[in-house]
This record gives sequence, structure tokens and C-alpha cells, in this order.
Amino acid sequence: MSEHGQDTDKAEGDEPTVLKSWTSPFGIERDKRMAELEAMPGFRLNGDLAALGRSGHVMYKNAEELSRHADQFLRTRSHFSRDVEDEFEKELVRFLHNYLTSVYSLIEAQRVVMRHCWGDGSEFETGEYTDHRKASFETGEAEFMTELRNYCTHRSVPLPRISTTFSGGRGKPNLLINRLTLDRDELLKWKKWTAPAKEYLRANDEHFDLGPVIESYVNTAAAFFNWFVNEINERNAEIKMAYTKAAEAHLKWYEEEMGMNTEGYRKLFGPPSGGNRSERCGQRQQPKRKTKRQRRKK
Repeated sequence: MSEHGQDTDKAEGDEPTVLKSWTSPFGIERDKRMAELEAMPGFRLNGDLAALGRSGHVMYKNAEELSRHADQFLRTRSHFSRDVEDEFEKELVRFLHNYLTSVYSLIEAQRVVMRHCWGDGSEFETGEYTDHRKASFETGEAEFMTELRNYCTHRSVPLPRISTTFSGGRGKPNLLINRLTLDRDELLKWKKWTAPAKEYLRANDEHFDLGPVIESYVNTAAAFFNWFVNEINERNAEIKMAYTKAAEAHLKWYEEEMGMNTEGYRKLFGPPSGGNRSERCGQRQQPKRKTKRQRRKK
């Protein structure tokens, strides 16, 4: 070392060291097989259906949460409107907004799957899909619910009116009826409703029930989603089957190359494709402990 702390062992003009990379034959073959698998039409379809399934899950869970929350008031005959706290109203609005948004997102996710399968403006999209979508979502009630999402986004989130009424009289049972209603005239102040939605609103009472509208729309959206998934699966059955077989063959090759089907691997890690937690961790499955009553019977 020099007095300045520099390394003088390396002679001037030495060539820099070049590190060479090396890929194993297994790595090359694995990448080649994966590229072939990912190039198959079924690979993208499989990913699209998984994404569609997640969108469907979001919609179903939002519908479930909205219905459950609304039913706390609508289905309970022991609660009056005066007992409802502000938090209930805030959460009702949140659940309603989440649900309406998730239905729109699901429809957009369906379009992605269609266009990946057949391109933009395919015969299926312009024909059977459009006919089914119009029959489901372009009725006055469904159109109103679809446009209500736009109303929430571009104007304000409506606060349903909470009320309790009694019915009955001489010789009739007394009934307590809880209602969640929307103000028709307040909604109509917005000028961007479509013609079917506007017509639906004008045909309703000044304060009309939101509960039945939500229930009907939830059922319509669920039926449409199930129909679409069934159509995609049926129309792409051969593509899905070819990809499934190729994916299974790739998995089998990988497990064999990695020695995952050997007895030694199973002892250490359990079955390569699953098993219970103790088997995956390489532990011996322990017998279940017997209760005192079972031990006394011996």
C-alpha cells in the first residue's frame, strides 16, 4: 500500500475482470417450456377468468354487505326510525356506493375478457352479449341503478330517507313497516339522467322504496354475471382443455426434474401438490388424543 492508502499491487494497464454468466440446461429448458405455455390462448384466458372471478367476488360481497346492513332496519320490527343512528346512514351510503361501483367494474372486466378472446366488436359482443346486457340492464329500474352510480360520482351520494309507519285498525293486525326511500324530485334536479332512468323516476312516488330496487338489481347483476361466465367457458372449452393439459404436463415435468416425486423429498417437505400442514412441513402426523370418556370405555 502507498502512503496515500492506494493499492499499488494492480499494475497499470491491466484489463478489467469480466464475469461470465452461466445458465444451466435445466434453466434454459424451463424458460423455453414456460414461454410455450404462456403463448397459448388458454394462458391469457385463464388469467382473464381469474381476474373476472375477483371482480365477481367483489360484487357479491358488496351486495351481501349492503343487503345485510339495510336489513338491520328493514327486516327488524323492533326498531323505529327514531332509533337509527347517524352511523347507520353513513354506512348505508358507503355500502350502496361500493356496490354500484363494483357492478360497473364487473361489466368492464367482462368486456376485457371478450375482446381478448375475439377482438373489439366481435359477433358475440355485438350480438348475443349486447342483447342480453340490454335485456338485463336497460330496463327503467336497472338503468336507474346504473345511472345512480354516475349520480354518486358526478353530483353527490344520496342519503336515503329512513321512516317507520304503522298500519292496521279494527279487526286487522297492527304492522310496523320500516322504509328506506329516495327523494324523486331531488334526484330529478340532475340533468344527466338517461331517458329510461328519467322515465322510471317520474313514474315513481315522490318518496319511493330503495330496498326492493336494490334487491331486484342485485339479482339481475348476479344472473347476468353467471350467464356470461357460462358462455365464456362453453365457447372456449377446447382452448381451456388444451391449456389445462399443457399446464399439467409442465407441472409433471418440473416435479420430476426437481426430484419432487422422490421418497426423500416427501419425507422432508410432504406431497409436492399439497397435503395437510404437517405433511407439507415434513412432520409425522400425530394421532388424535382421546377424551377421558373414550379411554374409560376400554
